[in-house]
This record gives sequence, structure tokens and C-alpha cells, in this order.
Amino acid sequence: MNKKLKASLSIILILIQLTSLGLLGYSLVLYKGVETFYRIYGIIVLLYLLIFVGYLLLRSIKKKNKISFIVPFIMCLLVSIVQFGGYYYLNKIYKTIDSYSDTKNTASSSLVTYNKKYKTYKDLNKAKIGIITDSSDIEGYVLPNEIISELKLKSNNTIVKYESTMELLYALKNKEIDAAFFSSNYVDMFYSLDGYENIKEDTVVLYEKTKKYESKENNNNDTTTSLNKPFTMLFIGVDSSKDGVTSGYNADVLLLVTFNPKTLRATLTSVPRDMYLKTACSGNNYRRINTVTWGSSSECAVNTMQKLFDTKIDYYAKINFKGVVQLVDAVGGIDVEVPYSFCEQNSSRQWGDNTITVLKGKQHLNGEQALAMSRNRHKPNDRSGAGKQMGLHCAKYNEGVRNDYTRGKNQMKVILGIVEAGTKLRDPNQAINVLETIKANFQTNIKSKDVLSLYNLAKSIVISDNSNLVNIQRSQLSGYNAWHHVYEPSSKSYPAVTIPYTGSINDIKKEIKNNLSNSNNNLIKKTSFDLNKPYEEKLVGQGKYSQAKISTLKSMSGYSVDAIKSYASTNNLKLSFVNIDNNQTVSISNWNEYSFHSQKEHKDTILNQLSTLTIYVKKKAVVSTPTVKQDDDKKDDTTNTENKDDKKTEEASQ
Repeated sequence: MNKKLKASLSIILILIQLTSLGLLGYSLVLYKGVETFYRIYGIIVLLYLLIFVGYLLLRSIKKKNKISFIVPFIMCLLVSIVQFGGYYYLNKIYKTIDSYSDTKNTASSSLVTYNKKYKTYKDLNKAKIGIITDSSDIEGYVLPNEIISELKLKSNNTIVKYESTMELLYALKNKEIDAAFFSSNYVDMFYSLDGYENIKEDTVVLYEKTKKYESKENNNNDTTTSLNKPFTMLFIGVDSSKDGVTSGYNADVLLLVTFNPKTLRATLTSVPRDMYLKTACSGNNYRRINTVTWGSSSECAVNTMQKLFDTKIDYYAKINFKGVVQLVDAVGGIDVEVPYSFCEQNSSRQWGDNTITVLKGKQHLNGEQALAMSRNRHKPNDRSGAGKQMGLHCAKYNEGVRNDYTRGKNQMKVILGIVEAGTKLRDPNQAINVLETIKANFQTNIKSKDVLSLYNLAKSIVISDNSNLVNIQRSQLSGYNAWHHVYEPSSKSYPAVTIPYTGSINDIKKEIKNNLSNSNNNLIKKTSFDLNKPYEEKLVGQGKYSQAKISTLKSMSGYSVDAIKSYASTNNLKLSFVNIDNNQTVSISNWNEYSFHSQKEHKDTILNQLSTLTIYVKKKAVVSTPTVKQDDDKKDDTTNTENKDDKKTEEASQ
């Protein structure tokens, strides 16, 4: 091989290696904040190899020995391949993650009815069609209005507006309207409600439309937020067994996480699904917290949690049933301490041969088992439909306390197990496979440039150099009157709810604020003074609170006017008496002229949701007594008789 050819090949290889190094270095720079020392160290090593191999190549040009040229030639080629490979994998990860925060989401809305005489939308004539008034709801308002316009439904039908989805559902069920617009998955949303068990069989889909739309929440992320500073993230788990997370489903998991990179401390706050509180959507009504994902966007869930705990949420991540199963399987399963043996339906809501069984103790769980643990909250043969199924398929697994609180604890264990398993991934192909696997069932507003930063931070938090330190503080919102049936005005129903303790909210707020602002490494020591008693981490928000129990509105029927006035005053309610005949406000001091008819505000409505109490009254009919003329003698006799009767009555009373 002549010198000219050697020189040409050497220059080409050096340029190739320089190009690959530049591409790899650029990719690493994009993931700023990620193990900075190792990134810089790696680039320096690769640059040194470039210089060293280049030097060997150039030096070998003058030598006649082929071996002296082939060795550095192969070294240079291998280094270039490695650098191009690194660039390829990093770029693939970048693009895959970037697709999660695609601002284009899919929404779907259906026109449905319970009247079997309607087969398609063309059969609707002089019908009443329901729609909600919340203009921010893509599937409940935006798409329905487009469908109404496209199909010209206004021309022969009446469009009736309702404030909430539940109110709309109630109206459809009670035949106040003939058809209504809902999210296409509304059967999955409502089938578990009392009275709607046969909703799938009852429903006729008249028309359906699917459309891509711009998602607001994906653009709301503050670009100034840095993962080098404390930040928050909301994990949302929706109960969809189908592919996709853009449509509205119940939120079975709401987990607020705060990270403080300075202290390597985190908080995990779980909110049970039946908590009854004021939401940041659909008229800001009081609803069960699991309904905050009924719309297409995650905006309601994020805003509700921000207001509840008085903290800004920087990021969110939403995943469905299939996504959890896929994620756990993709990381090779998770190691979790299972508190009790149980069984559950699988991710497709199937029992029988598909029943998932998990035994008590330290277990390595696959995706289906991890999902089952995250969902379990019932015992065999309890009053629920799930409990009845468990009684049929696994009645012997009846140990342990099971409710929304235990489920919240289990969900935190599963999340931590996933994070810990994820930090052990070393193969780039495996990491890419994880991302590709869950792509269809996962959504987030985290930017691709921040993902590896988040990965590194999670690894630092979960894997501590000091095993005697616990640096993840768990908290759980607690409440009172668990499964108390209250009247919900928006749905005109009696859902079973739990009212959050104000003290629990305040304690969690304090813990979150402390973690986000604390600059000291203030970690909790994991110790136990009793060898026979395992260490139990304190759950913030689970203290003993002396808050008064829930107060609901009483029926005013049978109360005196003074008693009604006193009740309204005591509960800070603005009281008004309205004549039902003319809808005019009247002043009443007693029931002489008017009688109680009804009350506007429904019995069993939570009092702190009300500001007024309206009593409907009806004017009593005036009964005229005929006047009979009597002569004086008979009049005297009558008077004497009345006096005698009064005397008898007086004697009887004595």
C-alpha cells in the first residue's frame, strides 16, 4: 500500500471519526444536566482516542509495514462505529420521547340513545338531544357542536344544554331527552355506577366522530423549569382497557410527586379516587376526584390538584391499564412486598380463567400482577360487584384490610418498583424497547431533552449510597365518612364519597412546601428499636384529625318558620320564601297564611357547598263561614251551651 493511499484513507477516517464524535457530543449536550461528569469525561476520552488514533494513522503512513497501518485503521473504524451507534440510539430515544408530548391528541365523541327505535342519526326527528355547556371539553362540547353542524341536527331537533356529564346521563336515563353526546368510551366510564350496570346493552350508538386536536396541557409546561431545581409531577392512571389515553376515563390513580435534586428527597402523595372535593372544571362543581379525567385533556386533573395542595405542577404523565402492563413487562417485572394474598380481574376486565392471583410476601410481579395490585380494594363477597366475582373465583383470599387507602399504598409500591427496575436498565436497546412498547398507552408533557435528567435523578433518589437512609416520604390524603352517600346536584344521584380532612390537606401541603424549598439534606432515618417489629414509615396525612363530621342539608318539612330561620342562620345560608304560585318572594313569620310546599336545595346536599336555602310555599285557601241569623233568645241559649262545653273541656283537661 503506497503512502498516498494511506494518507487518503487516514484523512477520510479521521474526518468520519470527527463527524461521529461531533454528532454524539451534540446529542449528549441536548440532555444537559444528566450525569454531567460522565458526559464530559466520555467526550474527553473519545476526543483523546481521535487524537491518538489519528496520530498513529498519520505516523504509519511513512512505514512500509502493513500491520502498523491496519491496527490504528481498525481502531479508528471501531471508535467511529461506536460513536455513530451512540448518536443513533440517543437520537432514537429523543424522537420516541418527543412523540409522547405530541401536541396533537385524538378525541372521539358519540351520539347515543337508549331508545331502540332510533337506528341512526337520520331517524332523529323532533327529538331532544343533550349536550354539555363546558366549552373546554373537546369530546363533550367541541366535537358535538361540529357534528350538530355537519349533520344539521338543529333543523328538526331541539338541542338541550346541561352543566355536567352526570346531569346529561341522568337526563338520558330518565327520558328527559331522546339522545345525548358523550365521549365514545362512556360505557367504561359509567358501567360501575348504581343503576347503570346494563348501560352497554341499553346503548345504541347513532353516530361517532374522531378527530385530532391541539392539546393545551402539552404546551403549558414552563420552559424555565429545570430538573436541577425542585419540581413536581402528577402521575395519572386511567381505567381504560383499550389502546390510547386521550379519551376520558376514570382516574384510578392520582399520585403527586415532588423531587428536590439538592437534597435527593422526594414526596409521593396519593389521593383516593372517591374523595369528594371541588374540581377545577365543569363549573367548578363538587365531584369525586376520579372524574377529573372525564374530558379529553389532563388540564382538569392538573388544575384540581394544584388548587387542592396549593402548589404548581410542572409535569404530568398519564398511563392506562395496558400501559402499566406493558411497562412492567418491558422492564423485566418488579420486586414488591405484597401485604396480603388477593385476586383481581385482568387488564381486559375478565375473570374466570383470566383471574389474576398474587400471594402475600416479597414477590416478583409481571405486568398483569402489578396492575392487579394497583387496582385491588375489595374483599371476596363484599357488597361490590368485584367482591361478588372474587367470591366466585378466589373466596379463600380474604385476608387484610382493603379500601381506597390500602390501594393507594399499593400503588405507591408499584410505582417505586417500576422506577427501581427502570434504573437498572443498561442496554440501550432495552431502554428504547420500553419507550416503544408503551408509546400508544402513555402520554406526558415532559420534553425529550429532560427525560435522561429525570432518569438520572430517579436513580439517585431510589438507589442511595447509604442504605440506612430513606429519602422518599409517602403521604396520603385521608378523610371521614367513608362511602357516605350524599346528594350530588350535578348528577341528581347519591354517590358514595369520602370527605377529605382539612388537617390532612394542610399536613400534606406543609410536607410538599418543605421538600420543594428545603436546601438541607433532611432525610428520615430508617430505624427500628424492636427487632421483632418491622420498620413502618410514617404516612403524612394519615394522622388523627378532630374535624367535625360531614353536615348535610335537612328536609325542612314539618319545621316551624322560626326553626327554619334559625337553621339557615346557624349554617350561614341565605334564606328566602318563594310563593310557588307566582314565583314571588314573600315575607313569612308563621304558617298562618302560607304552608310549606317544598325546598329547592335537595335534602342530603353537603352544607358547605350551599349558600342559599329556598323554601317554596303555597298560600292557604280562605274558608268562608256562612252567617246564620238568630233571634236573641236562641242566641243566649247558644252562648250558654258553648260555655257549658268549654267548662266540660276544662274539667276533662284537669
